Formats: sequence, C-alpha cells, structure tokens
Amino acid sequence: MNPQPAIFLDRDGTLIEDRGHLRSTAEVAFFPATVPALRRLQPHFRLFIVTNQPGVSLGEVTMADVQRVNDHVVARLRAAGVEIVAVYCCPHQRSEGCACIKPKPFFMEQAVREHGVDLGHSFTVGDHPHDVHLACNAGATGIFVLTGHGMKHRDELGADDVVAKDIEEAADIILRLRSERSHATAH
Repeated sequence: MNPQPAIFLDRDGTLIEDRGHLRSTAEVAFFPATVPALRRLQPHFRLFIVTNQPGVSLGEVTMADVQRVNDHVVARLRAAGVEIVAVYCCPHQRSEGCACIKPKPFFMEQAVREHGVDLGHSFTVGDHPHDVHLACNAGATGIFVLTGHGMKHRDELGADDVVAKDIEEAADIILRLRSERSHATAH
C-alpha cells in the first residue's frame, strides 16, 4: 500500500461547535463550513478525527456517550458525502500522563500502521495549540482555526504557526500548500 496523506481533524470547536462534554447527539451542531470544506479536501486526503475527551476520566460523560456522539458525527458526514476513515479518542486527563493525549502523536502513528498514512504530507486542523503541536510532533503541518476556543488560545501560538479563521479557510490553505508542494517536487 502506497502511503497516502491525511488530515487529522479535531472534533469540538473545529468540525462542530464546542458545547462542553457532549452526552447526546442532539447537542451536536456542525459549523456551516464543515461539510463543504471536507468535500474539497477528501479527493486529496484521507480524513481522520482525533479528539481529546477528558470528560470521560472526570466522570462527566461515559465512553458510551462519547462513542455515540462520534458515531453520529461520522454518520452525518457520511450522509453528506464525507468519509471519515477512523475516529481516535483519548478519554484521559492531561495529568494522567497517558500515551494517547494530544499533542502526543500516538494516534497519528497508529494511522500510519493501520491505514498507511504519509505523515510528511499530512496536516492537523484544530482550535487548540496542542493540535498544532501534534502536527509538529508527528512531522506533519498544523493549521490552527479560530473557531471554538481558537480566539482564546491564539496568543499561545508561535510566530510561524499557520492560522485560519475556520475550517473553510484551513481547507484553502491546505489545498494551496498541497499544490505548492506538488509543483516544487515536479521541478
């Protein structure tokens, strides 16, 4: 299997509104730009969701709640013509020191093993600095979005970090970078 580039998408605040620890699928609200942006990216990238859900460890939601919401997000996207290859979810608090919480590249490395992902040509998109750091730790490119908690955390970014106003602008940037990289390797 030839390695393929992927996009690792944060869930809350990036694809859907961040409404805290979601217990019910009725609480899921997609950003209007989510589906059109992912449809534009899908022909060129495999799409994954990587989400930290510490509410499980805190006892605020169950893993079954999180799984139900994740399944709903994937089903809604599939119904709109967007295929998510896999959803990776860390249920721990940062203080637990687990191996899978973002920005550790555990799930991206798992995607390499399970799905043949080419991390060097892959991207992460998220509304928290750990989504950008995740990309750096995995050898990918991070895109920070200002939706969700993005505005609150913007000052925590480095001068070279790529910032987009939302998932739509992130898709524009990713497709431009992909084109530039393809053009550079063709010459």
